[in-house]
Amino acid sequence: MALNNRQPVVAVFGSSTMKDDDPAYGEVVALGAELAKAGLAVMTGGYGGAMAAASRGAREAGGHVIGVTVEMFERRGPVNEWVTERVHTPDLFERLKYLVHEADAFVAVTGSIGTLTELFLSWTMLSVSARPTAPLVLMGAHWRDWLEAHRSPELVPGHLFGFVEVAETPRDTARAVVDALARAGAAPDGATR
Repeated sequence: MALNNRQPVVAVFGSSTMKDDDPAYGEVVALGAELAKAGLAVMTGGYGGAMAAASRGAREAGGHVIGVTVEMFERRGPVNEWVTERVHTPDLFERLKYLVHEADAFVAVTGSIGTLTELFLSWTMLSVSARPTAPLVLMGAHWRDWLEAHRSPELVPGHLFGFVEVAETPRDTARAVVDALARAGAAPDGATR
C-alpha cells in the first residue's frame, strides 16, 4: 500500500492479445500516460497486449512501470520493453496475490477471462476487507452493460456494486483513481485532479 516513501501503484488489468493497431490499444496507452502524469506508478502483468499498452503510455510519460511476470507465461516472450521494474513470480497464484496486495488502486480495461479473474479477485478482496480500501475502476462504456448483467441477488447483490465504478475515457479513469486515493489520504504529491 502507498507508503510515505513510495508513490501509489495502480494495477492495470487487460487483454494479453490486444494488438497495437486495435483502437482499444491507443486508449490504454493514453490511460498509462494519464496515470503517470498524475504521479502514479503503473503495474501490469508485464507482457504484451493491454499490459504493454499501459506500460508504454506510463513509461513514455516518465512514469515508473512494474511488470509482474510469471514462470508459466515465459513462453509468451520477454517482459515488455517499457517495464522499469520486474517482479517475477513462480506461479499464477503468487502473481495474482502480488498484484492484488501490492496495488493501491485497480483499473480493468478490455479483456477476457484472465482480466475477469483479476477483476473478481480484487473486487472480492475489497468487499470482504481482506485488504485496505482501494479504487476499482472499469474503463470503457461496455462495462456498464457487463455490470448490469451481473446485478441480481442470485449473482452479485446490489451493495457490492459500491466497490466498483465505471469511467469511459482514460482521463476520467485516471481522475477517478486520483480522487478516490485523495479521499483515502493516499493521493500522490502534486496529483492533478
